[in-house]
Amino acid sequence: MNSYVFVYGSLMRGRSNHEILKDGHFLGQAVVQGIGLYNVTPYYPGVVREKGKMVRGEVYEVDAPTLKTLDWVEVNGSLYRRELFNAYLQERGDKIEAWVYLWLQEVDPKKEVPLENQPWQEPEQGLDE
Repeated sequence: MNSYVFVYGSLMRGRSNHEILKDGHFLGQAVVQGIGLYNVTPYYPGVVREKGKMVRGEVYEVDAPTLKTLDWVEVNGSLYRRELFNAYLQERGDKIEAWVYLWLQEVDPKKEVPLENQPWQEPEQGLDE
């Protein structure tokens, strides 16, 4: 059975972990309400539940093996927890229920990525070398 997944960081098109979604079907850019986006490490973001916040990302339809791989990559239950949210597809105007990986650790309020700076961007390589 296939599922919908909302991605907001390194799994997005053109990002370092997008290869995991190579067999998925891209449905479009989307927003999810009720979550806030944070830089939780220098290399990837995390989202947490926050009233009044919104995150921009992408939605994919994935098969069960891909979802299992995502659970492994996201360390589901330890670093992240997969939960269902309504995702609003921007081009189509559809609302669909999609899995979102929520960050389970504390976030630094100073590292919030505001909506106007989304979607999240990976840091440029080589700047610190």
